[in-house]
Amino acid sequence: MKTAVIVAAGLSSRLYPLTEQTPKCLLSLGKEKILERNLRILKANGIEKVLIVTGFKKHLIENVIEDRDTVKTVFNPYYKYCNNMGSLYAVKETLNAEPFLYLHGDVVFTEELMTEFITKINVKADIDLAVDFKPTDEEAMKVRINSNKQLIESDKEIPLHESAGEWIGLAAINNPKVVFEYIEDALVDEKLTVYDTYAFTKMANDGREIRCLSIDEQNWVEIDFIEDYEKAKEMFVNE
Repeated sequence: MKTAVIVAAGLSSRLYPLTEQTPKCLLSLGKEKILERNLRILKANGIEKVLIVTGFKKHLIENVIEDRDTVKTVFNPYYKYCNNMGSLYAVKETLNAEPFLYLHGDVVFTEELMTEFITKINVKADIDLAVDFKPTDEEAMKVRINSNKQLIESDKEIPLHESAGEWIGLAAINNPKVVFEYIEDALVDEKLTVYDTYAFTKMANDGREIRCLSIDEQNWVEIDFIEDYEKAKEMFVNE
């Protein structure tokens, strides 16, 4: 797998005032911005092409891109009205059915996590999800799985006692043709504000294979709130 997609279009209002004038992915972690860190880790793992879906303050993201031969941006003009599923759909035509790694732009993780995840990808599955198998909280994007660790459902509303863990916002989209078909169906049905996991769950319900792969206790943080940002700065200060 040589291509990655990072969705980084949203307003990130839960991080105000830090993100009132700055996209979340441009917050700094030590000497690097979140986006710069993720681009570095992707390159170190053999990724040759990255598409960044932009929206809010798109020019600020474009301004930090140094390698314009391998890193491109795709603007989602509807970023105010849709969730990450709509942003993911924005790259459909650009990818031309090419399998890709998929990242949320607000997730920070170790380089080892990415390396180990890539080694576990099975291209015969429709999707591979990186999952932290641990007790979760109400805000987590929880997963329910079967005995083979295949996805049954992913949603924040899953009861805590039914949750096997949390999807961390990293996936391998091995069958993009099918994934985009499900996303398109959801958008046509006016499911504009749902998460990408809405489409993933629909796929699982129809018998498509979505595997949940353990991150093996590697460090990661999804930055939704200021306390998450402070945790990420502390956790990755020396990397």
